[in-house]
Amino acid sequence: LLIDEAARRKTLKPADYFTPSWRLEPPELARQVQAAIDRTADFESVAKPAPAAMRAASAVAPAIAPAGAPATVLRIISTNDFHGALEAHPDGNAGNRGGAAQFATVIRRLQQECTGTCASVLVDGGDEFQGTPASNLAFGRPVLAVFNALGFAAAAIGNHDFDWGEDTLRARMREARYGMFAANITDAAGRAVPWIRPDTIVERGGIRVGIIGLATIATPATTKAANVADLRFHRAASIVTARAKDLRARGADVVIVVAHAGASCGNGACSGELADLAAGAAGIDAIAGGHTHNEFTAVIAGVPEMRARSSGRSVAYLDLPVDSASRRGIEPKIVYVGTDTVPPDPEIARIVASATASVRALVDRPIATVGETLHRTGSQYPLGNLIADAQRAATGADVAVMNNGGIRTDLRAGAATYGSFFELQPFGNMLVRVTVTGAELRDYLEHLVRGRTPASHVSGATITYDPEKRPGERIVRVTVGGRPLDPAAQYTLAMSDFMATTPDGLSIPRMEQRVESLGVVDLDALIDYVKALPGGVVRADPTVRITPVP
Repeated sequence: LLIDEAARRKTLKPADYFTPSWRLEPPELARQVQAAIDRTADFESVAKPAPAAMRAASAVAPAIAPAGAPATVLRIISTNDFHGALEAHPDGNAGNRGGAAQFATVIRRLQQECTGTCASVLVDGGDEFQGTPASNLAFGRPVLAVFNALGFAAAAIGNHDFDWGEDTLRARMREARYGMFAANITDAAGRAVPWIRPDTIVERGGIRVGIIGLATIATPATTKAANVADLRFHRAASIVTARAKDLRARGADVVIVVAHAGASCGNGACSGELADLAAGAAGIDAIAGGHTHNEFTAVIAGVPEMRARSSGRSVAYLDLPVDSASRRGIEPKIVYVGTDTVPPDPEIARIVASATASVRALVDRPIATVGETLHRTGSQYPLGNLIADAQRAATGADVAVMNNGGIRTDLRAGAATYGSFFELQPFGNMLVRVTVTGAELRDYLEHLVRGRTPASHVSGATITYDPEKRPGERIVRVTVGGRPLDPAAQYTLAMSDFMATTPDGLSIPRMEQRVESLGVVDLDALIDYVKALPGGVVRADPTVRITPVP
C-alpha cells in the first residue's frame, strides 16, 4: 500500500500528510519540555518507557549542607571516545546528536544541579582526539581546549591517543589541565613509565576522590604497533587492588577507576575487561569506561559501571554516596545530547567555530554523490566492499583486505564532501602490498575468519567458511579473480600499514621484511576511486564476499 501510494503521488510533500494540531506555548516552555525528553528518553527504543529512576534523575537537588561540612554524595560525570567530534552529526532517526557546544551544556547542567551535599567530578574514558579534520589536522589541540574549559579532573589513556606517536601524546598531556592516567602500562622490562602516571587524588566538596586510570590491553592491536613498541599493557585487577589500597592510605574517601575498556551483559552474565575488573579487583567504588562506543550501565559484582556513547552523543553519571552503607539501589544514568534542542555553550561554541573555520575550505570540498546511505551494519556490508575495492584498485593487487575497525562512520546519502570521507577513514594509514604464495594467502584468510564473525572485508576474493570448525581449518572454498585459489601460485595482497603491523599480519611469515610500501594514503585511494565511478555517484557492491556455509 505504501509503495502504491508513493508511486501514485510521485512527489511526497509533508504538508499533504500532516497538519499540526497543537503546540506548547510559550516557546521557552516547549524548549524546556523537549530538553527534558532528550535527557530521559531512550531514543533507540521509544516504545519502552524510561526507568523511573531515570525519569526522576536530577529532579530534586540535595539538601543544603551546613557551612564547611563535606559533601555526602559524589556525582561522577563521565564521557568517553569523543574522537574529535567538535560538530554535531545525524544519529539515525534521533536527529542530530553531539556537538561540543551542546555536549558542554549538558555537562555543565549536571554540574550545576549537584549542589548542597552533592559535589561533582568530571572524568573521561579516553580516545579524545582522533577522528575529524578540525581535530586531526591540529593534532587534537581544539579538543584539549574544550576539555580544559570544562574542567575535567582526569582521563584514561585510550588506544587512539597513541595514533600520532608518544611524542604528540606527551605534548597533549603537558598542555592538559587534567591528568591522563594508565596504571597498567609499563615498559618492556615491567618498570613504571616515567611520563605515564597511574593515579591521582582530587578534592571535590571536601571529598577526597582517588582516581585510577587504565588503558585497554588491546592497545597494541588497535593502534599502530610501532607507536607502542616500547610499552606493555597488563591485565588490571591486581594492579587496581594495589593502587586502591595505596590511595586509601593516602587519604582517599572514594576510589573510582577511569578505564579505556569495556564490558557487556547478556543472558544473565557480563563479560569484558571491566566485568573482569569488577569481579577481580578490591577497594573500588565505581568504574567509568570507554572504548566500545555504545552506552552501558550496570552493577557488576556490586560495583556500578557506566559508559556513555561515543562522539559526545551522551554523558553518563552516577550519584555515589560517600557512605558505602547508603548505596543500596544506586544506578548509573545516561543523558543524551540532543543537538537540536540543547542550547550551545557560548564559550565552547567559540572554540569550535575557530577550529572548524580553519579547515572549512578543505572539509567542504565536494567529492561525489552517494546514491543511498551506506551503513556499517553487521560484519559484512557494501561500504566495506567499497573501501576494499578502492584499495585494490590503488595498489593493483590481486586481493585487498580492509579491517572493519578502520571504518569509522556511515557514508550518508547525498552530496559527500572531503570531510565526509575523512571521518570515514581518519587515520592517514599508508597502503602496502606483499607478495605471497597461494598457501600463505589461504593461511592469512583463515586468520580473518578465526572469530565468531569476520571483522574484515575483502576485494578480489570470495571466501566460504564453516564457523563450526576449529580456527585455522574453517575455510571451505576460496576464489581469487573468479578462479579457485592455487596454493603454489603467487598473489599480491594489499592492506594498510596498520594491518600489516598488527596481529592480523602475523600469519604471513617474515611479514615486515616482505612489505612493499606504496606511498598511497588510504583516504586518497578511496577519494580517487569514488571520483572515477560512473556519473560521480557512489554505489557499493552489496555482494557478501565472506560467507558461512549454509
